[in-house]
Amino acid sequence: MNKFFPTFWLTYFKKVSSRSFIYTTLLLMLVLIGLSNMDRIIDFFDNSEDEMTAVSSSSESLQDNFITAYQQTDKELNLKKMSLSKGKQGVKDEDYERLIHLTESGDQIQAEVYTKNDAGESELAPVQAVVTSLQSNKAAQSLNLSADDVNKLTAQAEVKNKVLSDSGKNVNEDVKGLNTMIVYIGVFLIFFITINYGSQAATDIAMEKSSRVIEMIVTSVSPVNHIMAKIIGIIAVALTQIVMLGLTIAACIYLFDLNDLIKELGLKYSGETTRIIVYAVIFLLLGLLINISISAIVGALTNRVEDIGQAVMPITFLNIAAFYIAIFSLGNPDTTLVKISSYIPFFTPMVMLLRTLSQETGDLPIIIGIVICIVTIVLLLLLAARVYKGSVFSYGKGLVKNFRQALQMK
Repeated sequence: MNKFFPTFWLTYFKKVSSRSFIYTTLLLMLVLIGLSNMDRIIDFFDNSEDEMTAVSSSSESLQDNFITAYQQTDKELNLKKMSLSKGKQGVKDEDYERLIHLTESGDQIQAEVYTKNDAGESELAPVQAVVTSLQSNKAAQSLNLSADDVNKLTAQAEVKNKVLSDSGKNVNEDVKGLNTMIVYIGVFLIFFITINYGSQAATDIAMEKSSRVIEMIVTSVSPVNHIMAKIIGIIAVALTQIVMLGLTIAACIYLFDLNDLIKELGLKYSGETTRIIVYAVIFLLLGLLINISISAIVGALTNRVEDIGQAVMPITFLNIAAFYIAIFSLGNPDTTLVKISSYIPFFTPMVMLLRTLSQETGDLPIIIGIVICIVTIVLLLLLAARVYKGSVFSYGKGLVKNFRQALQMK
């Protein structure tokens, strides 16, 4: 054990002090800080509060009624009465963002929106809603209907959703939105972090072997101790980065009031969200251990650093497959493909995390997935130790040939 720690600390400090680690970590921290202040950044570049909307009509009462109703849709709107000709010229000169011209024809009210560029549906919909409301009120007055009669005619029918699920979970749509966002971010983190550190493990081990440094190392340290120290050292580096990002998130929550941002996005936090965050952290660690372990095996079987990219390609394809299954199934986490692939060890960290969104998936299937990952990690670490020990002095070509030779060595 006394020979384990020197290799461990050497691997750890070498990677933590590298420029790539420092720059990547700082960049991710800045991204997290930026996302936490997204509302402030948008407000800084958004000049919509300074935009002026002109309203014209031959009927002053219609003009006033429209301005009053339209202002209620957005308190920050800047509305100004204007004649049609001056309003058009103001839009052309970019003094006004848009001109809304109102006309009456019997009981019908029409609106024309003049803009310098094509107006989208989101811009026309509020105008249409206000004009429709004014037209309904005008029709009601001509028919001598009271305000209560108008409210009854325009009242929306009530439709409720009752979920019949064996799990007993009934998640609000606002909570579901936040949970989906967390799973989406979690899948991305698992994908990029595991591929990054898995590739580093394979490259470091292959580099030692190709430079023949390992032949001198094994004279004083057993191959098993050395490979385990390397693997655990790289895992410690990954955990250091994860902890730093976690502390950044905690600091952002503490320093910046994120409640307003969450409310603006229409999201809500609940106990179910906490459950998903816990599972996301667990599956991130499990995915990291699985990928580093199998990458260490590949690195031990590769004799040249130039071949490492091609050697780890199957591992990359497995990660890409799991990533696409999870991302493209976000809207429906209960498909047969998701259920089956969630029990395949190399897919479990990403796909089983997706299943935490399902109201049909309880804790038992997720725990089974965690157990499968743990058993796979133990087997991979044992295999990595056996393969590395048997391949130290093996310099043949081909992964399969080297693998057979490594298993035959005693």
